[in-house]
Amino acid sequence: MKHLKLLGQLAVVSSMLVSVGVQAQTSDTLKIGALLPLSGNYGFLGITERMGIDMAVEEVNAAGGILGRKVEVLYEDAGAPAQAVRKATQLMESSKPAFFVNGGGSAVSSAMFEFAQRNKVVNLALDPNSEELVTSKANHYSFLVPPPSSMIANAIVPEMAKIAKSVFFLTHDYSFGHTQTSEQRRVLAKFPDVKDLGEIKIPLNTRDFSSQIIAIRNAKPEMLVVNVAGVDSTALLQQIWEFNLYKETKVVIPLLDFEDSWAIGAEKNTLIALGGVEWHYNVPNEAAQAFKKRYQEKYPDAQYPVPTTNVVNAYLGVRETLRAITRAGSVDSDKIVAALEGYTIEDSLKTTPAVIRASDHQWVQDFFVYKTKAPSAGTEPGDIYDLVAVAKGADIVVPDSARQGVLSGEKK
Repeated sequence: MKHLKLLGQLAVVSSMLVSVGVQAQTSDTLKIGALLPLSGNYGFLGITERMGIDMAVEEVNAAGGILGRKVEVLYEDAGAPAQAVRKATQLMESSKPAFFVNGGGSAVSSAMFEFAQRNKVVNLALDPNSEELVTSKANHYSFLVPPPSSMIANAIVPEMAKIAKSVFFLTHDYSFGHTQTSEQRRVLAKFPDVKDLGEIKIPLNTRDFSSQIIAIRNAKPEMLVVNVAGVDSTALLQQIWEFNLYKETKVVIPLLDFEDSWAIGAEKNTLIALGGVEWHYNVPNEAAQAFKKRYQEKYPDAQYPVPTTNVVNAYLGVRETLRAITRAGSVDSDKIVAALEGYTIEDSLKTTPAVIRASDHQWVQDFFVYKTKAPSAGTEPGDIYDLVAVAKGADIVVPDSARQGVLSGEKK
């Protein structure tokens, strides 16, 4: 699989990334601590997140830096919660970054949110979608860049209800999968003509899905909803193709990463009947096309021919925090938080501006529903989706009134 090949390459370079960052430290730079997965189930995401961060930093440094200082990123391989916190602590002691960003999924983000609160340092989660990050784990110093599970469910379930009248769920057995399925079932209750036929929980690092596919086939749903992520998802999609399950039931992936589609290949990608996507270069926005062009010029030999959601989330997260430091005129954490809260991002690379909500530090932004297209219909590498619907952030977000008090712990 392409993801597994890439993980092998990352294992070789990860230590180099860290050592280069440490050696490059100088007293006149503004430092960012980046805790990214470079191994394990989400290792393939680390390289795309690094690309986005590097694009943001290159842009800022070319314009003169921040507060008269060049920006430097200290990268650490951190794909597990304890590992991320340990390495963040080491960076705090040795380098004192102005802020942190993390990848690595929901478990890592939960641990890093607690680290940020404890150390009173700003941290942005770049790739998770768990609801707890804007509810029980939300705090004054932490921000969630991607949409949480509630927004995803509000966007895609109405489209799911249009294509089938029975559904079966495959759920990754940890926070991400649990909240994805539970939120989708919450919205599905509004469509009583769609029958819920059951659920199977998938342990992390599962590679053989034959028993689950047989159980799904026996249940005979019209639609299979896949809330499984990372390399596990790639293996699952490969086997859905091999078992021809997609010919019997429509496969829906409420949160579809371009990396997953690209890993299985353009032909197999057509097994996906519907997918929820945080970003794709063909969203109705001219800036998205321009960003794609810039990415391709900077990374002509990249694993992925177009920027992915994870590139964009990392780019926007770092860019906007650096802009906040400029507005604040300081690297003081509380002043950075104040400059981020309530800020409207006009150049969001999406159809409407994004808003960083003060009540729960959630980025309120558009979400997209796509269907996949036949390889012959694509006009260039990476042209593998057709847009079905645009869900405006303001229409799918949990009302602000329901989040009041979350950051202070008064409402969970």
